[in-house]
Parts: sequence; structure tokens; C-alpha cells
Amino acid sequence: MKILAVTLEKCSGCALLINDKIIFSTSEERYSRIKSDSSFPKQSILHALKFANIQGSDLDQVIICGNKLSLIPSLTNEYSTLDVDDQLKIMKKYWYPKLVEKKSVSFLEIIKDKINLEQFPFNTKFAKGFDYFSLENPYTENDAKRVSVFFKDILADLLQIDTSKISHMEHDWCHAAYAFYASPIRDDNTLVVTADAWGDDLSGSISIFDKKENQLKRVKEYDHRDFQLARIYRYTTLYMRLLANEHEYKVMGLAPYYTGPKREEVEKIFDKMLELDGLEFKFNKEIPDIFNFLENNLDSFRFDHIASGLQKFTEKILVNWFTNLITEYQCTSVVFSGGISMNVKANMLISEIPQIKHFFVPGAGTDETLPIGACYHHAEINGISPQSLNTMYLGENASYTENEINKIPNCKITKFTDVEQILSHLLNNKIIATCRGRMEMGQRSLGNRSILADPRDVENIQKINHSIKMRDFWMPFAPVVLFDKQDELLDNPKKIDSPFMTIAFNTINGRNKIPVGVQQADETARAQLLKKEQNAILWELISKFYEKTGIPALVNTSFNLHGEPIVRNIDDAIRVFKNSDLDILWLEDHIIEKI
Repeated sequence: MKILAVTLEKCSGCALLINDKIIFSTSEERYSRIKSDSSFPKQSILHALKFANIQGSDLDQVIICGNKLSLIPSLTNEYSTLDVDDQLKIMKKYWYPKLVEKKSVSFLEIIKDKINLEQFPFNTKFAKGFDYFSLENPYTENDAKRVSVFFKDILADLLQIDTSKISHMEHDWCHAAYAFYASPIRDDNTLVVTADAWGDDLSGSISIFDKKENQLKRVKEYDHRDFQLARIYRYTTLYMRLLANEHEYKVMGLAPYYTGPKREEVEKIFDKMLELDGLEFKFNKEIPDIFNFLENNLDSFRFDHIASGLQKFTEKILVNWFTNLITEYQCTSVVFSGGISMNVKANMLISEIPQIKHFFVPGAGTDETLPIGACYHHAEINGISPQSLNTMYLGENASYTENEINKIPNCKITKFTDVEQILSHLLNNKIIATCRGRMEMGQRSLGNRSILADPRDVENIQKINHSIKMRDFWMPFAPVVLFDKQDELLDNPKKIDSPFMTIAFNTINGRNKIPVGVQQADETARAQLLKKEQNAILWELISKFYEKTGIPALVNTSFNLHGEPIVRNIDDAIRVFKNSDLDILWLEDHIIEKI
């Protein structure tokens, strides 16, 4: 069985399943070099087929993630082309008139300069003739069918298949199947939780794994008008003049820097918006416009007050919700996916709920992994139990020729033969970029497209931040930690696994073992827990580093310049290497050092 699934909205991309295994998955941003690209994922699809050495005609099924797709995100690439000012304009000129003043307003008229029809790979005249301005106010079931036909025709033309091979998969089923089948947990009665902002009119779902029947069974779902936690977090991010749908992690990162009395005052404001009653969420129906409510109620608070109060509110409501779910369904094993699962601090507190014995959050639980979940759920429906996803190295290999690297000026090039070479550079406080092996799927670099450094020296952190990454001053980097040595750095009594940096952990001995650069102000760290079988050469490097220093960890951050996607291939790696203060570029068979 060969299944290709695609997501066509934020961070568009695809996944390919052959028999019971995901063999390839990537996002269009890696090819276009546009962060969070939501344009049609033509290059992702073609590279998936190339990797597997198959044609479109070899596919048994093609799945589009989501039933109620909007054409607007693809038409405008709104997640990549809109800046904070554009988003604020939409709040003022579209949502406020629509929600509060009850006026009929055209979204596309406000951002019509962003429309891009040339992205679609066939019959551009058809795309130009499509009446996309009619797809709003209101968006009907018939509109959804028209958009479905539009995308099916595009995919059929690209893959040279009949549209009868193309189907849709409900958004939350994709999240749920990904949450469960991407995890190593296969316990009977496993609780499968999804939570995000919107997908096919839902913002969350609860499923249970029935081991006897070997399938997931949905037991509850949440209407997006009731469970609006993700929207509250999104619009608070924008209120703080950060980019919504992108910079929520910055709000989470800022939150620990303030713990004073203003936090509780802000938290009470959010309490007025959304409350939990047992298993039910109740959104305040007297608030028609979340952003407008925030403007009217948060204007007297500093941004660190707001971030702290919002994060505290989020953690409280999620921990209470999960506790109630566990009690209701009598589950001790839990998996979690969807956009809200990217909140690593909340995940830490969920994992600490006493009744939970096993907890797993798979990598990149946002919409970019919907295609993996779609493949899994289709396999499940057809009686196939998919393999667990034990790696996120799902992209293409970092292949190159010696001619390509010999063209790099002002560099010393040596053959890579042993990790001792890299260790020597680390111990001399060199900043090392890696572009080797298969590319990671998702926004977390896990050693193959990473920047690595000695975590003991704060100057290394400052150099990475000021000369390469240019992150906000309050944002820490993350460590990659040897799983078997984690007790020396992290407090993780349940041995909750987090191979993909999806859960934060309290650190042991505060700043004594890990400096400020790789942990939060509250002395937590978003660690990648590494086992040898996951990345043997990185594991060997850290083990050697541990022998020399007593620290079983390195700084690990994504290999990219500020505002760009993670590097994909040797060309991207060389460009970033040349245009930054990186010292070393570590490739499959070579080490490149600036001189």
C-alpha cells in the first residue's frame, strides 16, 4: 500500500506511507525558503515521489488533510506574507466590523495584494477564473465542495491520476492518529487528546485506543466556538505585537521572567474568557471579538505581566482538563497532539499528574504533521497497524560532491574520520553547524541540521544569539541530553521520554550544571533526550564530551538564519555558513573550518 497525504494550509507539505511505515515527510518551506510557507506543496510532493522512486500512478490513495478547506491561506500565503501590521489591520478592518458591528466585509479585499495564482502547477487560467471572492460571508458546504474539486484537480494533474483516487480526511482524526501511532505507547485504553485553534469546526477531540479491536475510537469532540484556548493564546500574541500563528513560543519563553502579583490579575482576566466545567469548556458568549476584549482589558499591564498570566492560565486549564479526562475515562497512558501540544511547559505539568504513568507528545504536533496522521488513520481503517514513528529524520539526505565544497573560499577542508575531531572543536569553544544524514521534519533540529556548542560557556550562547540566530534576549536555547545520563541534569522520575523536544523538564541544581543559555528563567529546559539508536554519531559525540567535561549535553539549536526555515541541503548550509559567524560546518564526510 502506497499512500500520499498532503496538507494545504499553514506550513503545507506531505507525507508518504508505504505498507505500514512513513518513509518520507517534509514541508514546502524547505524548498521555497519561505518560513511557514502555505502555498501549494508541489516541490514537497515531487521530492517524496523521487525519494521513494515511484510515480504518481503507483499511489493507491492520495489524501487531503481536512474536509472544510479554505482557499484563502493558499491564495495569499497568509502565514508567510502577512506581518504584524497586516494582522493588526485585519483585526481592525475585518474581524471587528464583522464580529462586533455585524457588517459584511471582504477579507480578500483587505489583502488582495497578497493573492498569488502562479503557485498552482496546472492551467493557471482555470485558477484565475475561479471565483474565490465568493468563498466568504458565509462559507457554505457548497463552497467547501468547490474548493475540494479545485484541489483535487490540481493534485490529479500533478500526479497524473484520476480524481477518484483522492479523498479527504477530517482534521482532528489526522491529529489523533498522529498522536497515537507516532508514539511508542500501545497500551489498551490509551487516552488520545488533540487540541488546537480550528479544524473542520472542531478545536479538540478525545479518542481511546481499543487494543482488542486495534483501533482508535472517538469518545468526545469540542466545537471551536466553545474551546477557544488556542485562539486566546494566538490573539494575545498579536496584542503583544508579535506575529500570531508563529511567535506564540516567544510568549511562553517570556512568561517565567515575571512571577509577581500582576500575574494573578492578568490570569483573572483570562478566567473571564474561558472556563472548564468538568469535561466541558465554556467560552464567554458576551465576548464577540477576542482581540478587542484584550485591547480593552490588558492595556494597563506590561508585556511580561501578560505573558506570565496567560501561560499560568493555560497551564491551569490544561492540567485540570487532563486530570478530569483521566478520571472520567480511567486512563493512565496519554498521548497529545495539535497546536496546543507545542506548549512544552504545559506538557511538563501534564506529565506530572499523579495518575499518568505513560505520557508522550510526538514531534511537531502542529498542522505540518497532519499528513503523517492521515496516512496512519487510512492504514488503520484498512486493517493495517502502522509502525511507531521512532525518528523525525524523514526528509532528504544531505548528499554533495567534493566539487561543491571545494568552491567555498577562505576555508580549511579536512576529511571527517572520527568524532574526536568535532570534540576538539567543541572543547575550543567553536560553534559547529551540522548538515548530514536525513533532514528533520518539523521546526526542531535534532542533530542533523543543527547548531551545536559547549553549554558551559555563556559566551557561546551569546555568540550564537547575536551573530547567527538573532533571537530575542529572553529566549533560551535547548540542550540535547543523553537519555541514560538525564538524571544528572533533569528531574524526570517517571522517565517520560521526549526525543523530539516536546516536553520541558525541571533542572537539577539550577545553574550549577546547565548555564542560563539552555534553560528558562524558571530553571526548566526543553531537552531532546537522545538514545544511541536514534542518532548514533551524535550520541557518541556527546558521550565523548561527557567523558571530558562531566556534562552529558550540548547546546542544540536549529541551523538557519533568523526568519528562514531550517537548511535543507548543502547549498543552504554553505550559504548560511558563509553569512554567519559559525566556525565549523560538519558534513557527512568532511569538516569545513573558516580560516
